[in-house]
Amino acid sequence: MMDTDAAQTDESMRDGLGIDSLLGLGAALGLLGWGLTQFIAGRPGVALDAVGVEGTVVVVGFWAAATVAMIGVGLLAGARTVRYSPLLWLWVALVGGALALDAAVVFGLVSSPELARTLLWTPWAAVLALGYLVTGVVATHRTRAAYLVGSLAAGLVLLAAVLFPSTVPDWAFVATGVVHAVPLLVDARLGGGTDEQPVGTGYEFRDVPAANTEEES
Repeated sequence: MMDTDAAQTDESMRDGLGIDSLLGLGAALGLLGWGLTQFIAGRPGVALDAVGVEGTVVVVGFWAAATVAMIGVGLLAGARTVRYSPLLWLWVALVGGALALDAAVVFGLVSSPELARTLLWTPWAAVLALGYLVTGVVATHRTRAAYLVGSLAAGLVLLAAVLFPSTVPDWAFVATGVVHAVPLLVDARLGGGTDEQPVGTGYEFRDVPAANTEEES
């Protein structure tokens, strides 16, 4: 009886939008957002002409909206294995930190123009490098190598930007989009589509700890 109840609980944890779908959505928003960023960076006056605000405001506004959308989809439609994943909430914290720095620039809280330019993009590359590193280390039953390679690639993009800062508007945003999206797409395609591991088998991207039913029985 206890095993049946545990199996039913495990199955109910997966009702709703799965992690693979959420990863695909995150990849799509990443490609769209960084493509928009690259487009506006190459045409500084286009946003002002089109919508009456500076390009920086448009880009930061997009990322804020995309972040809220991802959180909203995860909370409202995601399975409990998605909502309760510690790694996903780590990503929320990392992205929230980058957005807070961007907002400080947009609202004029950073007086140095050079520092403002640095804070608009550099934290995002750092978020990808750190987030993918942690994910690649602890995300069992996922395509961990994709995240480790993504972390290395994000670090190399950041290093290249530090070495050649004047070239950043020409390539860095589209490069960040590729680094952002590819690990998510690879994992969504290969990482968990056939994962039948029960809830409670470890600190996982897909699953969460459950009560020890063996002790209760």
